[in-house]
Amino acid sequence: MSVDQSTSPRNNPTPPKDRALVSEDDAAVLISCSKPTLRKFVSMGLIHRVEMPSGTRRNLYRPSELSAFAASLASTSDVRTQPVKVAS
Repeated sequence: MSVDQSTSPRNNPTPPKDRALVSEDDAAVLISCSKPTLRKFVSMGLIHRVEMPSGTRRNLYRPSELSAFAASLASTSDVRTQPVKVAS
């Protein structure tokens, strides 16, 4: 069985900024939401949890993906400038 050298992980190292992973707590802070909301985004497929090769189940996330997601959230958020009147 031969391994294609062009797709080998050694030839395509992960950029340094993507090597660090953040915990679920830090991820929630980075995108300014609660942990249950973060889990909801993960279950919806909007954010991807990093699978560890050793099989340990820790919720770790890439900061670059979180930053991109937070930017997309900010650009599409429905920010109200005036208070909303609630019908009584």
